[in-house]
Amino acid sequence: MFLDVPSGSIFSLDGRVYHYLQVVLADPSTKGESLQRLTGLDAQTITEIEGELEQLIAAGCLFTPATQPTEDGSTLALKSLCLNVAHKCNFSCAYCFAHGGDYYGDTTLMTQEVARAGIDFLAGESGFHHNVEVDFFGGEPLMDWGVVVDTMAYARSTYPLKKWRFTLTTNGSLLRDDMFPVLEENDVSVVLSLDGGRRANDANRVFKGGRGTFDTIIERIRHFTRTRGEGGYFVRGTYARNTLAFAESVRELHSLGFKYISMEPVVLSADSTLALQTSDLPAIRAQYEELIAYFLSEVGSGAGFDFFHFKLDLEAGPCLGKRIYGCGAGVEYMAVAPNGDVFPCHQFDGVREYRIGNVLASPVLDRPKLMAEFAHANFLFAKEECGSCWARFYCSGGCLANNYAATGTLLKPYALGCLIQKERIEAALAVKAAESPENRP
Repeated sequence: MFLDVPSGSIFSLDGRVYHYLQVVLADPSTKGESLQRLTGLDAQTITEIEGELEQLIAAGCLFTPATQPTEDGSTLALKSLCLNVAHKCNFSCAYCFAHGGDYYGDTTLMTQEVARAGIDFLAGESGFHHNVEVDFFGGEPLMDWGVVVDTMAYARSTYPLKKWRFTLTTNGSLLRDDMFPVLEENDVSVVLSLDGGRRANDANRVFKGGRGTFDTIIERIRHFTRTRGEGGYFVRGTYARNTLAFAESVRELHSLGFKYISMEPVVLSADSTLALQTSDLPAIRAQYEELIAYFLSEVGSGAGFDFFHFKLDLEAGPCLGKRIYGCGAGVEYMAVAPNGDVFPCHQFDGVREYRIGNVLASPVLDRPKLMAEFAHANFLFAKEECGSCWARFYCSGGCLANNYAATGTLLKPYALGCLIQKERIEAALAVKAAESPENRP
């Protein structure tokens, strides 16, 4: 497989073309008999290959000159808001970035007043955006279920000209049958946190007293997802150093009946025993290779499932403008804490130096220089390492919160995260290549 980064063109290569490109890209001056000897190809075959490549170059889809778009943060406007409705959780997950749900602060729930003010803020700042999104997050947001329900009703009744989309992330322990129709009526996408089977899940996801959570939550989650046969949910797992066998965890989740699955690498300080290390990369690559084989096997047998990070749309994916500004943290996306404080995203919640306002104040946002800093940091080419990376238009520069946690700055990419991201992107591209019509049996 060959990727032309600037154009996004992807080619499935036969062995002859692969060997030819290997030699020529290593030393473009190689020609004639030396080229034949090093590639093992005769002169006629080389001429045919070069003719086909020249056609692709002329069509603008191979060896395309790299260009750097102009930075223009003025086009960015708020369109997504995370309401961190609960600085409180009934779990005590070993890898929790939010310090068990309290974000290193007071244990508290968001009030109706703050939540509604958050909606007013989003509606007012979103400007030309017709589609706006609200994520209910925590801690455990179902601990503040009444506010979640009121917020959705308030948003739709107060701002009917906006198209509201809602997402809720939950550990599943507080799901009740009477919640299901409310979530369905409001078209809420639900993210259910579960790391795999009992062993993988209970290695890190435990209650406050240390007891594993799997047996308590599994039937509630399965019961809920059975009501959503056509999607509207993802079961999201996290793998850490003590649960590196994530391909097995995905198989376990699929065997439990889940059709929409995601699996993310943990991000922790380097001194944590659960933190992933550079030495884990060969094992991570092996896991993705195992997952590719399993995924394609299940698709071929008719028992396929959606794996979030294999869902690349190579024909109609995000436009260039979206790819070069990533998630838009601090500009297009912000988070609100229970006390109304506004942060660039939910992972910055509680980091006081990055507080950018409060939804109960007027004006809400009182640190325009910080917002400008985030607008710049979101720009893909503001990060030096990203400008020459082959994966830049797939990861869009990575996660600013992870950059800050790992390097202490927004503009220095989290190096290990980049390497894992590349493994994931290569796996997704390999799946796409295998699924292409010309490669199907």
